Amino acid sequence: MIDYSHSCRMQQNVGEDEKVKLRNKNTQSVLQRGLDVLHEGELNEETEEIRKLDAQLDHLNEYVSQMEQRLKDHNDKMMEALRQQKEEREKRRKSFHERMSQSHTEDEEFKKQMENILSKVDNNRQRQSIYDFINTSKN
Repeated sequence: MIDYSHSCRMQQNVGEDEKVKLRNKNTQSVLQRGLDVLHEGELNEETEEIRKLDAQLDHLNEYVSQMEQRLKDHNDKMMEALRQQKEEREKRRKSFHERMSQSHTEDEEFKKQMENILSKVDNNRQRQSIYDFINTSKN
């Protein structure tokens, strides 16, 4: 004998199981939508925070760019000042060496002139001595 009551109960259980599964799916769906809405709210807050941080980062990048430009300008001025100082030092060095050379040349010329004068004086003394000798000899 076949027990049809058991199979009917099984069909009812299967039907109830499907209803429970369907309710669970609906409940899960509602929960998921709620979580999505909450997550979307978090995303909006996160997005707003990201926008604020991004704006701050843009401002910081602009400030850093300005500072880099100022540093570059200052560096260029310093390099120009150093170049000018180097040129001035080179001019002074060159002028110093020219004056030293000129002074040396003038000293050499002066020595030659002094030697010539002293030589003439010596010659005149010798002549004078000879004249004196001759004059004293005559007497």
